[in-house]
Amino acid sequence: MKKETVFASILLLFSTLLTAFCVAEISFPETFLTVSDKDWFLEFFPNGWKYNIQIGIGAFLLATILIIPAWKLSKEFTIKALETLFRVGIGGFFIASSLFKIESPKEFAVLMAQYQFFPALGLEFLNNIFALMYPQLEFWFGLALIISPFTKEAALVIFLMFISFIIALSWAIFHDLGITCGCFNIEGAQDKNETWTSLIRDLILLVPNFWLLLRPNKTLWNLWRK
Repeated sequence: MKKETVFASILLLFSTLLTAFCVAEISFPETFLTVSDKDWFLEFFPNGWKYNIQIGIGAFLLATILIIPAWKLSKEFTIKALETLFRVGIGGFFIASSLFKIESPKEFAVLMAQYQFFPALGLEFLNNIFALMYPQLEFWFGLALIISPFTKEAALVIFLMFISFIIALSWAIFHDLGITCGCFNIEGAQDKNETWTSLIRDLILLVPNFWLLLRPNKTLWNLWRK
């Protein structure tokens, strides 16, 4: 392996860690990936817990900046690595998001009803249909993004799902509904602040997802073949 590729790998590794840190800070506080909730951090910055979103966005911007020198060092390797990371990361995100919804469709239907979106359009009957179908779409297209050669098609469906999440979350914020997106759990879905964090997270993840729409259709195996 050329030294340029080695240096590019190191930069992309740090970029990946920073992106994971970003998502954790914004959406999954009190995990091992966060710092804004740690005692040692709060000793230095007592009010630091209030700025988890800003810390997360800062980490994402730094992660993006690190891609630039990696790209200049080894463009071909960086493109392959980014596509792999984006496909596995976003695909895994949707698979993980779908599991509890598939296990608890009734509870997920109740959570969806809290958005009051379909009733406002006179389409209340769609609530239960979406509660059953959406988790299946998340699971299978998340899996397809990782293992199938249909990168563009899977990324397009996931892109549209991201858009639907953004519309729903914006609707909830506009109508002052104190709910969360219900992406990974149902319990405690009554915090308006989490609606904002979910919206910011989805807007951030929309960027790599859009990039995947521009990639040629290949399996990850063929992507790395000479």
